[in-house]
Amino acid sequence: MSSGGIVVVVVCGVVAALAVAVVALDARRVRRRLDASATDLAATHEGVRRLLDGLPDAVLSVDAGGSITSANERAATLTGRAIEDLLGRSFIGFVSADDRDDITDRWERLGIDPTGSAHAVFELVRRDGEVVLVEASLHPAAEGSVGTVVILRDVGDRERSSEALEQARRRFQQAFHSAPTGMALVRMSDSRIVDANQSLADMLDHSRRYLLGRSVREITHPDDLRAAAAERARIELGIDDSYRIEQRYLRRDGEFVWAKTQVAVIEEDGVQLAITHIEDISEQRRAAAQLSHAATHDSLTELPNRASILARLDELLPTAGLDEVAVLFIDLDNFKVVNDSLGHEVGDRLLRHVAARFRSVMRVGDQLARFGGDEFVVFVDGTTKVADDATGEIRLGPLDPSKVAERLQRSVQDAVLIDGHEMIVTASIGFTTNSRVGIDAAEMLRDADAAMYRAKAGGRDRIARFEATDRAAAPDAGPSPLQVTGDLRRALAGDEIVPYFQPIVDLATGDVTKFEVLVRWLHPDRGLLAPAKFLPAAESAGLMGEIGERMLRDSLAQLATWRAQDHPYGRCGLSINLATQQLGDSNLLLLVEDALGTSGIEADALWFEITETALLTDVGAATVAMRSLRGLGVHLSVDDFGTGYSSLTYLKKFPVEAIKVDRSFVSGLGIEVDDSSIVDAVIRLGHSLGLQVIAEGVETPLQLTRLRELGADSGQGYLFGRPVPARLLDARAGLDVPF
Repeated sequence: MSSGGIVVVVVCGVVAALAVAVVALDARRVRRRLDASATDLAATHEGVRRLLDGLPDAVLSVDAGGSITSANERAATLTGRAIEDLLGRSFIGFVSADDRDDITDRWERLGIDPTGSAHAVFELVRRDGEVVLVEASLHPAAEGSVGTVVILRDVGDRERSSEALEQARRRFQQAFHSAPTGMALVRMSDSRIVDANQSLADMLDHSRRYLLGRSVREITHPDDLRAAAAERARIELGIDDSYRIEQRYLRRDGEFVWAKTQVAVIEEDGVQLAITHIEDISEQRRAAAQLSHAATHDSLTELPNRASILARLDELLPTAGLDEVAVLFIDLDNFKVVNDSLGHEVGDRLLRHVAARFRSVMRVGDQLARFGGDEFVVFVDGTTKVADDATGEIRLGPLDPSKVAERLQRSVQDAVLIDGHEMIVTASIGFTTNSRVGIDAAEMLRDADAAMYRAKAGGRDRIARFEATDRAAAPDAGPSPLQVTGDLRRALAGDEIVPYFQPIVDLATGDVTKFEVLVRWLHPDRGLLAPAKFLPAAESAGLMGEIGERMLRDSLAQLATWRAQDHPYGRCGLSINLATQQLGDSNLLLLVEDALGTSGIEADALWFEITETALLTDVGAATVAMRSLRGLGVHLSVDDFGTGYSSLTYLKKFPVEAIKVDRSFVSGLGIEVDDSSIVDAVIRLGHSLGLQVIAEGVETPLQLTRLRELGADSGQGYLFGRPVPARLLDARAGLDVPF
């Protein structure tokens, strides 16, 4: 071969080798690119998988044949199968038999319109057979792909919540329309009634149709609109979401009904509605008004009572100038003769006649009250503008109590004719004014009373102005207060002050449950004295604490003796009166603890009775003392309930467990309609506050029958037994109570 041929061969070999090398390099580059693309594709796939697994809904890809080609974690959880177990399975196989036709139909319609989507709610059957309510949305696969993307959402909770809400609405409507008290739904935006129940319609004597669409303002008393508007404003400002108020609603007959209104605001479909509960409390308010009136007025004459006048005076005096207020104390002369000769019924009628005559001459600024018995009190407020008797001119004072007293005497000068008996009434009147700074109502009454005694001593039918020397004057009969006080101190040193016991009976069973302990004085010269004969002097001398301690210790000792003898009355409790001075005594608690400990009697057997007057003398001190006593386990009751001032206001303040209805109300039971109404109101009030109700002064079977009918718990009075010493109780033990 020539040299030229050799060169050609060599060149061709070199070219071939270079070509092979180039091809090898290109192959390696392509491989690297493919590897990188595969890695990127795997990363993308993993990212998509994580994204799908993070969705709250189940997502499945289904091919044209209906088989599952992919699924996320939520789909696995929803169906109860692993993802690998889902792949290749028919999607329709997870649909309950009742829903398959509907889902198939929707699927076929999706194939006809590949640009649309379909939605359905069906029951999905899990691997364990449990049925789950799901909401499905079917979407065609992305362009270039064949199949369907199925998104499933568990709506079982939503459906159950919706059903529960609907049930709650039905229950509310049922409760709303069947409620025994008035109910209304009021739209907050315009105050119009959108729904009302039949009870409200009956309460207002209207039809439901009349009420619907009407503004609640139209049926509300004009005087109550402002208070209701203030409460609504607090709701609208977001301060409160409910309120309670007492207001009046207009009936069809033009009368108003008092109602306790409770309002709570809800929102329904974006509209604020006030659920208004309207309870008729007209009867309760009437009963409370009657009881309040009874607590501050004398039942016989309907005049303000002693406590009422004292409270009004104490209210007026701090702002009155000197000699601008006068108090007149009036005592009817020889009234006892009327009672003794003609009877108490005639005496009561005479008192009503006299009260009416006194009332007829009262002017603006004058106030008349019955103090008790045949005694009346008038106070004249010189700070009030009055018409001058002569000119009719409206003016202030000057105060002239003597002219008021003369008018009062003249008003009763004409004879009174009752049941054929003609009676001439005269009155002795004493008066005083607030002549010094700081004088209080009790002092003014005391001074006017002292002046009245001087008027009586001067021959009766007289008028006397108070003088300083009157304080030393004594009543017209009996020993002086100074002598009574001296005798009392000697009596306390001996054994003259003794306890008497009066039974308190359970009206349901007739059993004696406890005894009220009543003080008596075995006076060596004057015989047996009732409390009225010496307790006023004891109170003035500051001896009430000593007398109270004697009653407490002696009665507890007697109860301990009964128990030691296995006496039937050993199972009874004791009820002991506490005086105002005792309530203010800082050693009261120690005394009670010591007396109980010494006698061995448990605190549960001991009751203390406190009058309303004692409670209201110093509310703060009374509250502290009573709470301390209750802390020992001792029981507390309010005595003479209904005769004091503001009993309703303060009753809830004190930790009492019982109230005793005053005998003045019990005496007219079955005879006087007013007395029966008052006692009924007291019993219902007491029971509504969880208190026992004890009636005092039960003297006749008729009273007992009415008290049982009215629901009184216990009774006390001469019908069951008079107050007697323990030795007489011992003799009567075991005898039946006279029913």
